[in-house]
Amino acid sequence: MKTLRGAVIVIGGTIGAGFISGAELVRFFHTQNIIFPIFVSSFLFALFAALLLLIGRKHGGYDGTLRALFKGAAPALKTMIALASFVPCAGMLAGLDALWPESAPLLSLCGLALSCAVLRRGTKGISSVNLLLVPILLGFVFLCGRGEKMFACPSAGTDYGMGNAVLYASMNALLLLPVLLDAGKDVPHPFVASALAGVLIAAGAATILGCIYREGASAFNAEMPFLYVMRGKTVFSVAVTLAIFTSLAASLFPLLETAKGLLGKKRYAAKGGILLAAFLFSRLGLKDIVTYLYPAEGILGLVVVLLCVFNEYLFEKHHKKVHPRGKQAQDGGGAHHEVELEHLPAVHDQIAEPRL
Repeated sequence: MKTLRGAVIVIGGTIGAGFISGAELVRFFHTQNIIFPIFVSSFLFALFAALLLLIGRKHGGYDGTLRALFKGAAPALKTMIALASFVPCAGMLAGLDALWPESAPLLSLCGLALSCAVLRRGTKGISSVNLLLVPILLGFVFLCGRGEKMFACPSAGTDYGMGNAVLYASMNALLLLPVLLDAGKDVPHPFVASALAGVLIAAGAATILGCIYREGASAFNAEMPFLYVMRGKTVFSVAVTLAIFTSLAASLFPLLETAKGLLGKKRYAAKGGILLAAFLFSRLGLKDIVTYLYPAEGILGLVVVLLCVFNEYLFEKHHKKVHPRGKQAQDGGGAHHEVELEHLPAVHDQIAEPRL
């Protein structure tokens, strides 16, 4: 059960406004051959997720991992990750407003309030919500997209989009990094959970893009392409709203964690300022956020994830390999020093006393 919870955390944090609406999928997979880059991206994301779960389990969560791996630089990195989380958080809020324009901005404000309520239980709250909503969302995607097998992009793209595939995996890894590190404490089989999540995410992405590309250029160029395909179906709007909610809580988690060390009124003031900033940032609109800021998130995500993996699996081994040699040399030097001290009296005894 805990492994399944780990899988739904990974899925729920990924299939937000940009994914289920098709906006970010069209942005990153706009080539004529989408199956291979989707497979590569999902495999890489599953690998990143599994490694982050493992590292988080070893060091006791998000804060413990940053302190263990980055020492004095941990606070600066935590702040940087929190600032980066403004982008997906704003994207989710902008998605809510684009989905229900007649209710904007009331619905996005309600989304913030509900996410804060869920996060009172931390990652356990996120996993509980995802365990309820993710099966519904996946069922909706696969039922609505059944039979769609046309994956030809209406634009003139001819490359395989490997660069975008890596950026998409890295962007999602950055979005979920704090949640995965914290959830690692409770996921006994990280690779199984991540592999299951990767397969379902890949299948969902291929299904959604198949529907969009079959519809044609009008859907491809829409702000929410899959919404254009499903126009007139209110149930789809409800499904997208639920999907946004699953990712909104994950993106808010590192933001609110920055205020955890404060006390009393300062904590409430900091959280209020963070929520207001995220809401104002969302006024940029979903399309601009996905088009211009999500690729930058991918680059930053790749750097941060590789730093975590390098510090955990490469730097530590190198340090251990070098440290014993230094210790041996130190011990050897000490032994030589002791030999000298031990022999000095003996040599001194053998020297003849001067005769008077």
